[in-house]
Amino acid sequence: MKKSQTAGRSILACLFAYLLIQIYYLSAYIIPSAPGESWEKLAFLFLVQSYFFAACIFFVFVCAFWQYSRQKSTSPFTSLLLVSGEGKIKHEFLLQGRKSFLITGKKNGKEVYLEDVQTPEPGRQIYGICNLSEGNWYLEAVPSKRAMGLKRENDSMIYKIKEEIPYRLYKTDVIYADTYKIVVK
Repeated sequence: MKKSQTAGRSILACLFAYLLIQIYYLSAYIIPSAPGESWEKLAFLFLVQSYFFAACIFFVFVCAFWQYSRQKSTSPFTSLLLVSGEGKIKHEFLLQGRKSFLITGKKNGKEVYLEDVQTPEPGRQIYGICNLSEGNWYLEAVPSKRAMGLKRENDSMIYKIKEEIPYRLYKTDVIYADTYKIVVK
């Protein structure tokens, strides 16, 4: 979290605590002991104002928490491009609203597919699974005879993905499965 966000939230938390103390003090001590009606109305006005500001600050905290939780459950990428060995885009797989997907292929290794975890096609071999966790996608290869590779943006090498170890995906990564490339977009 940025320093300015932390400082702003700290100030709001202090204001919120101050308003709660003020509300308690006004309602428990000032209003019951006010000598005249005009003092009582003034103290009541401060009490209403304190409730209003406390509610506004509480609403800011609720909105910030809601935005944070929503951000952690959405994909940072829009889609994946499945590129064949000839360099043609075979399929664009949209990631918005998804929490996981499978990378599958035919047993002969000539076709690769991106599929939902809930409805994989029967008879296909699973290369790996991708899961969304805390706003980041992680790729994990499953034990199989087919190898998968991962190429990072600044590396000229393609690294073999080890089985059952999650690899975090970044926007510029390219996943290799047989003769296909899966480009993160």
